[in-house]
Amino acid sequence: MTKYTASLKSSKFISRQVKSDPHESVTDRQERIHGFDQSRMDRLVSLLIGAGGLGGEISHGLLKKGIGGLTISDEDTVELSNLSRQFFYEEDLYKNKATSLARNLVKEGVNGTLICAYPYMIQKVIEDGTDVNCDIVVCAPDNDETRIYVSKYFHPSTPVIFTGLDQNANTGYVFIQEPGKACIGCALPNAVNNEREPCPNTPAVIDLVKIISGLVLFSIDSTVMKRKRNWNFRQVFLGGFVPETMKDIEKRKDCALCSG
Repeated sequence: MTKYTASLKSSKFISRQVKSDPHESVTDRQERIHGFDQSRMDRLVSLLIGAGGLGGEISHGLLKKGIGGLTISDEDTVELSNLSRQFFYEEDLYKNKATSLARNLVKEGVNGTLICAYPYMIQKVIEDGTDVNCDIVVCAPDNDETRIYVSKYFHPSTPVIFTGLDQNANTGYVFIQEPGKACIGCALPNAVNNEREPCPNTPAVIDLVKIISGLVLFSIDSTVMKRKRNWNFRQVFLGGFVPETMKDIEKRKDCALCSG
């Protein structure tokens, strides 16, 4: 098992940059999308909290889109069951997820993305005084404690995309917290009131992971660019027995998290 020192110096990687014809761009197709701004993506820096199934798919998509910088935080290690739906390989077993994911993403890049990895919980990274300044945060851990911490810390200044899956691998959600607006407590009050069970080792399949990750990627675009969106909370149900939910949740005056 790989051991890490107490230092919070990150592991840094630079993804490859595709050489192309001067008259053609590797990101040509997405540049044709109304409201998509490649120059903004080139400069965008994202903090990814959680390097598991959702984190792996989301980060892979961001590298393909040509994001400028990506910082990953996760203290977990890669387990055998992760290999069926996460961006890891046999040689990553029992190693840290954040650094393993960062290393695996290097060859997936198209735009020379700078990738930084911290093998620690985001609470430890921040409380140690590490600079986590970024343009947008993606919060995809397996516990509400981290969601609450992230919501409080970034609510005044930085947009956060929260995402998660249920314990039956049938539904997943995306919630967009923008500075000063509705927080994760407004959207999921049970998460703040300690009424939800922790969800480590939640059953998961890659089909649900890919669907929810796609919504997260769109959420990032529509938050920092001019791609249109009329919701800040979206929940998908694979079986179709419950209709998909789309809401524009407003800040709650009785929210235990942001209105205290």
